[in-house]
Amino acid sequence: MKMKRGIGKMAKYRVIRNKKAYLKRRSLRRFLTLITLMSIFLYAAHVIYTNRMYRLDEMKEALVLYQEKYEEVMLRQGFYENQMIRLEDEDYVAMLAREHLRSLPHEIVFRIMGSEATATNEDDEN
Repeated sequence: MKMKRGIGKMAKYRVIRNKKAYLKRRSLRRFLTLITLMSIFLYAAHVIYTNRMYRLDEMKEALVLYQEKYEEVMLRQGFYENQMIRLEDEDYVAMLAREHLRSLPHEIVFRIMGSEATATNEDDEN
């Protein structure tokens, strides 16, 4: 196979007339490419960082709200545990029944006119 003139090994390379200027332009292009890539990387890092900081602030606010709710629930739980302990006492249950029902079974309630006080009398097998 015959090769055409001028298309040999040397034809693939272009002739550089001013090597110094070429090297200067090439290094400038590489530097600008590097700066561009670094800028893109830093911008992406900044966007990711600010997004995560924003989400962190939101999470901290949510945490404060959940802690307040937790404290409220713990107070209610303590109240109900106290009520459970008190409900084991028969005298306390009788007092609650008098408050809510105004009387207990087998009791007759007498209301005195002119005052708010009530007197109770136990009715033993009458």
